[in-house]
Amino acid sequence: MAVRWRIEPTKVRYCVILWVVDTDRQIHCGRSLRQRTVSAKLSGHSPETAVTNRILKSTTKTWSERSFAIAEMTPTQGRYLAFIQAYTDGFGLPPAESEIAEAMGVSPPSAHQMIKMLEKKELIRRQPGVPRSIDVLVPPEALPKWTGKRIQRTVTTWTVASPPVRRLEQASSGTAAIYRLKITLQDTAPAIWRRIETKDVPLERLHALIQTAMGWTNSHLHQFEIAGRRYTDPRLTMDDPDAIDYRGVRISDLVAKQGAKLRMGYEYDFGDSWQHEVLLENVIESEPGTSYPRCVDGGGACPPEDIGGVYGFADYVEAITKPSHSMHDDYLESYGPFDPAKFDVAKATQRMKKGLPAR
Repeated sequence: MAVRWRIEPTKVRYCVILWVVDTDRQIHCGRSLRQRTVSAKLSGHSPETAVTNRILKSTTKTWSERSFAIAEMTPTQGRYLAFIQAYTDGFGLPPAESEIAEAMGVSPPSAHQMIKMLEKKELIRRQPGVPRSIDVLVPPEALPKWTGKRIQRTVTTWTVASPPVRRLEQASSGTAAIYRLKITLQDTAPAIWRRIETKDVPLERLHALIQTAMGWTNSHLHQFEIAGRRYTDPRLTMDDPDAIDYRGVRISDLVAKQGAKLRMGYEYDFGDSWQHEVLLENVIESEPGTSYPRCVDGGGACPPEDIGGVYGFADYVEAITKPSHSMHDDYLESYGPFDPAKFDVAKATQRMKKGLPAR
């Protein structure tokens, strides 16, 4: 493939127009490509719409190759694209959103919103629900050079120590050890949180407890992040060498490795990017006659699925709680009644004991 591009000045910033042409058809359409001039008129239409429409209207009659138009790419957007491209070139796979946030010096939600903006402007594309699937649609020649800090990547694997670390499966009196965990949905105000108690379980099972205690429906992908390492479903580790199969990795293993102040990140839905903090508060003895797992405290209703992350949820709560809001009736029809403060600890325990809903 032969890539042709040029930069045309505009009154706002700049407009980059690119063509991708099959080399075996160059002899038929190369001349018309060189002679063709397409520019964006910024009055009345967005640059993206003006450039795209003009290219499509003026070229579909002469060739069928795909045309790219990048209009009003801001310096910040250019830095994001430059980092993603440099990372991909260096390591052979795209960066995770957490790595993008760290490189840009912003919070993960801010990085996520920028990624959604780049995707909306068709500067990148992603496979829904698949981590590390960002594909930059802008040819490298049209991107600024990455001038940030040196890009590094650490590949880690989980190994069991020999001899095996003794698990805290039995407390001193012969009763089972119970792990009390506080789960907080990040960037929500008032905070949406749950306090749960469970016996020693692998992360695969802990995922189910978090889902049911919070009120999620297990409709999207998920991952844990612990001390810089990511643990997830083994089906996601085949295409992601950084991810660790979380089957068999128990809470007691992590306590033995990280200590009593164990803190975990849990991300659910890579699109909406719901970030949870999972904090080990205490290890206690089981109470006679008490069934585990259970939810012992909490607050706030779980957001609806696919509502748009923390920012979409904030807009939703504002609209659903104000009958005069222009979007109130639409949200009510789509999601039904919603009380942001509603939480029932007994129902949360019931869901935890019942397990994940069928998919």
